[in-house]
Amino acid sequence: MAKFLFWKSKVGKLFITREERQKQLLPSLRIILSIFGIFYAWPVENMEKNALWWYRLKGILFRMFFIYLCTASQITYNCTVVTTTEELFAGIFILLTQLVLILKMEFFYLNVSKIQKLVSRLEGELYLPQSAEEHIPLEQARRKTTIFWILYFIFSDGIILYWFVLSCCYSIMIVPTWPAVDDTTQYAVFLMVIIYQFFALLLNAAFNISWDSLVGALLALTNAHMYRLQIQLMKVGHRNLKESYDNKNVIMVTEYGKSSDEIYNELLQCIIFHQEVTGYVESINYEASLFLRDVLKLFSGPMLLQLYCSVVILCITEFLLLTGISTKGENIKAFCYLICLIIQVVQYCYFGNEVKYTSQKVHQATAFVNYPDMDIKTRKLLIAFQQYTAKQIQCSARRIFTIELSMATFVTIIKTSYSYLAVLRSMTN
Repeated sequence: MAKFLFWKSKVGKLFITREERQKQLLPSLRIILSIFGIFYAWPVENMEKNALWWYRLKGILFRMFFIYLCTASQITYNCTVVTTTEELFAGIFILLTQLVLILKMEFFYLNVSKIQKLVSRLEGELYLPQSAEEHIPLEQARRKTTIFWILYFIFSDGIILYWFVLSCCYSIMIVPTWPAVDDTTQYAVFLMVIIYQFFALLLNAAFNISWDSLVGALLALTNAHMYRLQIQLMKVGHRNLKESYDNKNVIMVTEYGKSSDEIYNELLQCIIFHQEVTGYVESINYEASLFLRDVLKLFSGPMLLQLYCSVVILCITEFLLLTGISTKGENIKAFCYLICLIIQVVQYCYFGNEVKYTSQKVHQATAFVNYPDMDIKTRKLLIAFQQYTAKQIQCSARRIFTIELSMATFVTIIKTSYSYLAVLRSMTN
């Protein structure tokens, strides 16, 4: 999908993954898969049993040192040191973020084989552009996902770097999570804890960005391929133009029609592609994988948890910004964190909304096929397909509850967090 600015430079070699074909289809996954590799969360396919066991063991030890230890210290700090309401809220929103990350991380480790199969499915022949025109939606998906990834990366890693600089300058903890460590502690010990916190937070942010960007990239690709389907449908049954040259180098353009079987096969191929991408035409007896349905089925649980927790975290972050007793540095940190949360939520909602919108375009594209040149069998197939595509495809995160991934949901989340903020401020006042 995304082709980074350093694609042709030597720097790009640092981010080359083992999956060569996946890299060509989804260039934006280079850094994402590299980060998963750092966490020992992306094993090589067909890895030997003993090697896979050691790989997973290293992943467990890595998580225990950089993730679980931070969370345990945060829980201890909240239970033993926190005294004021502001400190309590600051500790809760950090702890809640860490707990959601742990659940997303463990989900990824448990389902990594399914996720790898889902990504490798994009190597199929149906997902390859058949013309220069079909490269346009893939290029648009590349730009959009790259913009989201860069903004997410800048604000999340920027805020961590800002915390680290402030901690070194003013001898304060990056995040107040260690009960026995403060500015009175021996400086060497204090510096070691700050450095540990810095790398732990960087790794936390890196995995969160990679997880969210992976889901966003899969939804963006689904939308791009549905756009490709729209292009293919508008060409069904229409005459092809063939260019030729005579002895005087004059271009001769001739039209040649298509047989009934060719038109039928073109339409059938579009229907199969629609089923493969969306999983919506389930009554057709076709045993291929259903991409969008599997993406939503696999990632619905963590997405649902993230969206619900985002309401609470947004509320607490807004409260910390509006209390009026925080320092300028703390306000900057809270503001950057608020931007990261908004990017995280809007990424799901925006690409889910795009899929819904493009599904309408696919239905409209069925009206542009060459209906008069079709035989009865092809016309019946077209009418049946039009009935299937008449209903919008809605991307929803479903487990116990259901949340639609749309911009209306994003607005609802913002409104709900503001309502909780008003209640919280009235209670504290």
